[in-house]
Amino acid sequence: MKNIFTTHFPNSMKGLVLKKFDEGLAIEELEVPKPAKGEVLVKIDSAPINPSDWAFLRGLYASPKKLPIVAGFEGSGIVMATGNDFFSRRLLGKKVACFAPPTGNGTWAEYTLTQAATAIPLKKNLSLEQGSMLLVNPLSVIAMISIAKKKRSHAIANTAAASALGQLLDKMCRQNGLQCINIVRRPEQVELLKKNGTQFILDSSSPNFNTEMRDLFKQLNVKIAFDALSGAIVSQLLAALPKGGEVMVYGALSEQEMMVPHGRFIFEGKKISGFWLSQWINQQSMFTLLQAFNKVQKFLGTQHEIQIRDRMSLTQVIEGLNTFPENMSAGKILVKPWPL
Repeated sequence: MKNIFTTHFPNSMKGLVLKKFDEGLAIEELEVPKPAKGEVLVKIDSAPINPSDWAFLRGLYASPKKLPIVAGFEGSGIVMATGNDFFSRRLLGKKVACFAPPTGNGTWAEYTLTQAATAIPLKKNLSLEQGSMLLVNPLSVIAMISIAKKKRSHAIANTAAASALGQLLDKMCRQNGLQCINIVRRPEQVELLKKNGTQFILDSSSPNFNTEMRDLFKQLNVKIAFDALSGAIVSQLLAALPKGGEVMVYGALSEQEMMVPHGRFIFEGKKISGFWLSQWINQQSMFTLLQAFNKVQKFLGTQHEIQIRDRMSLTQVIEGLNTFPENMSAGKILVKPWPL
């Protein structure tokens, strides 16, 4: 291994390993991997727990990863070693945000090995903690705004709008000249968004929700709705959309099946589609992705700080992982592999 950026480099590390779906995690001692050409070894500072991670742990997420595997789809840290090639070496010693490799171990460990192309240098004004959340949610937001613009829609709707992704989406929509209808599930989430300056908010627990949603969709000419919940809300969204409207599902937080009257498709020309970030990334050019990374970093560094509700050591993750679905609107949980 070449270009080790440390005076002492360990041979082993600790990581959170998933052995069986829906049966929790275990801390294991693992060999520190050695980067080959085009790879970098990142000493992880922080790694968020995202809904996609939660789904993966329970066997509800499509992934080529084979068990046992270290969990965690994204994170941030310092590049400690690289393969012996120019593209990788230029990252040595730098703060980066990184994706876990598609088939390899993830970011919930002291070190992770990933492709140099998916390690994004962080700007000076962005902390490692904020940088650890640079990829999954912000890129999804960039993608949704891009999709809306291609469909020439000047207004969108989004469910689970009090989430970290939802709050970021609303702010970036405003910056990009889009209006966003934010759909939440509880009155206290309405108050949270109002404090953030959000203009259009609907509470699905309100007895007048369907009427209010239909009227607001008509007023703002909403043609596309993004849904993180699945289940009954999909049918409600389709009913409120105009003819030819589309619901794009990007999550299944309700863990319920959707039931939709066939007439929505036959007589009203409406449709349901899916959004998967991994697929969207593969369809973009490197130039487009670099533009997106720069835009998101600037936005997070100057206009929006993602809220953090807790920081957990590897041991605390094992003990407290089941608290993840509780009050996700309160902020992100970060995995901190090194002693707090």
